[in-house]
Amino acid sequence: MSRIHFDQDIQPLSEFRAGVASYIKQINETRRPLVITQRGKGVAVVLDVAEYEAMQEK
Repeated sequence: MSRIHFDQDIQPLSEFRAGVASYIKQINETRRPLVITQRGKGVAVVLDVAEYEAMQEK
């Protein structure tokens, strides 16, 4: 799995909601996870399917 770029790969939930399609495209192209925050704290991670499957095989 690629390392997180803190300036690109951590987004508030409100911004994620507003641009879901573009964030999904970013995740698929970069193969980096996206950390979703709510009130400044991490609440979820969105992964590319291939990356998730690779994690399950380990």
